[in-house]
Amino acid sequence: MELDLMKVMILLQRKWNSVRELDRLTCELEEIVERDDGISAVMILQLRDDEMLKIEQCMEDIWQLGEVSREASEKLRQLIASDLDKAEGTTPEEKKIFEIRQKTQVLLDKLKKKDQELNRRMAGNNRPGSR
Repeated sequence: MELDLMKVMILLQRKWNSVRELDRLTCELEEIVERDDGISAVMILQLRDDEMLKIEQCMEDIWQLGEVSREASEKLRQLIASDLDKAEGTTPEEKKIFEIRQKTQVLLDKLKKKDQELNRRMAGNNRPGSR
């Protein structure tokens, strides 16, 4: 059986939407940390966890699509795990998959930096004498 590229695109788009929501929640968390609002921070962290679970589920669903055949598995691995700097699609669907992966990766890289900065700020707030 062949790999369903449309389903792969849909699942990657869902992942992208969750990553965007994660980014929005992270921006909200930054504001909450500035206000030193612990209760709201806990609620936002739970919402972030929920989005991370959605992202994980999307990836699990994507990898399951490759279980229909060895060829599908190899094609999926090439589409999902290949180096984005060298990746080139041969069909419109493959090109769209790489495009979604690229924009998702850019946003994930920005999120990692935001998270690192948040962690530093939060750790600084918890040290005695930091205020």
